[in-house]
Amino acid sequence: MIEKIKEILANHKDISGYKIKETTIHSNELFFVKKNVDMDRAKRVHHYNLTVYVDFTEDGMNYKGSSNTDIHPTMNDTEIESAIRETAFAAKFVKNPYYPLVQPAESQQASALSAFAKESFPYWMNEITKAIYKNDIYEKGGINSCEIFLDKIETRIVNSEGVDVTDTGYRCMIEFITTWKEEGEEIELYRRIDCSDFDEELFAEEVKNMITICRERAIATSTPALKTASVILTREAVKDFFSYYYSKSNAASVYNQSSTWKVGDQLQGKEVKGDRITMTLDPFMKNSTDSESFDSEGFPLKPVKLIEDGELKRYAADTRYAYYLGVVPTGNIGNIIIESGSKTIEELKKEPYLMTTAFSDFTVDTMTGDFCGEIRLATYFDGRTTTPVTGGSVTGNINELHHELYLSRERSKDNNFEGPAMIMLKNVTVAGIAKD
Repeated sequence: MIEKIKEILANHKDISGYKIKETTIHSNELFFVKKNVDMDRAKRVHHYNLTVYVDFTEDGMNYKGSSNTDIHPTMNDTEIESAIRETAFAAKFVKNPYYPLVQPAESQQASALSAFAKESFPYWMNEITKAIYKNDIYEKGGINSCEIFLDKIETRIVNSEGVDVTDTGYRCMIEFITTWKEEGEEIELYRRIDCSDFDEELFAEEVKNMITICRERAIATSTPALKTASVILTREAVKDFFSYYYSKSNAASVYNQSSTWKVGDQLQGKEVKGDRITMTLDPFMKNSTDSESFDSEGFPLKPVKLIEDGELKRYAADTRYAYYLGVVPTGNIGNIIIESGSKTIEELKKEPYLMTTAFSDFTVDTMTGDFCGEIRLATYFDGRTTTPVTGGSVTGNINELHHELYLSRERSKDNNFEGPAMIMLKNVTVAGIAKD
């Protein structure tokens, strides 16, 4: 099919370039209600996505217009021709400043082999199920529903400059809802796990953790109105927090003026009381669904350090935005590594704190640095006693607080993020629902 598309493209002299992305996805899916299988299905999806580029000049400015369309395997030559003609016409109305397409590379590093490649999907679905339900052993609570998705994804990217690269990856997604009931209302919490490799301990422990969180939420009291407090973020909130630095150090954000960061900036200010941030992007991170040997444009990837000891060293940039800013491209890399800090978790907990465990929603505005979260479960330590609490919210602004940011020595991993298991921020606003 790719050769057929290329032949038809060759007849369109108004097209300056193209990119064809071929994707084949083999999937198995299992759906459970409590411990009973509700549905079991498998499927195979094969499709092509074509992007065409049209270079043109207008009022002395050079532009590269682009548009894309899906080419289905069942389409005949006439249908493909029509789709290409319509896409090329649409590309002429897109006024992106000119940029070059990705060029072929001499070599590319292969992605790590997943355990999922060594056995059949039915075998792994059974193993995942056993791991997920291993710790579902309690009378008052457990897994209410669960969905397991396992995909094998084969990708090939071909472009008009001679790029022709292929890769195979695996994506496992597990969604489950845990519940717990004491004397009052039944507590229900949702969790999603994404990974690219089998990890029995990860699956079993995450279910155990969520059941524990449900149980503690069932006995939690109201969050006190602290006004401000030292807040310890854990779990998904840590990952969300560092998405701000990932976004601000991206060349696209700089070019679009949603980031004013410049290489050489001391991002946390000159007077830092806590830990300085060091951030690396690693396209070969183990057990991440974002690990790949090339990006969506076919650019070969390798690890790159963006921030070191709080200083911005370089931008993350695909070929297009690297060209606009005049910097060396890194390609689009989705895996983030944050270095550990100076304090152990035990040391972080020596002073009064509010440690968040679960939010109804935790949001970080990657343009302004504002963050907020409605507390589903937290632990409050007043200097003497420790109490599980619920309700209220935490709010703050990263730019105003990260001069005194403490990162734990202990580490954790969540799919495409690896970093401190906990982080502490001082003087975070806490809106409680109980009097101090």
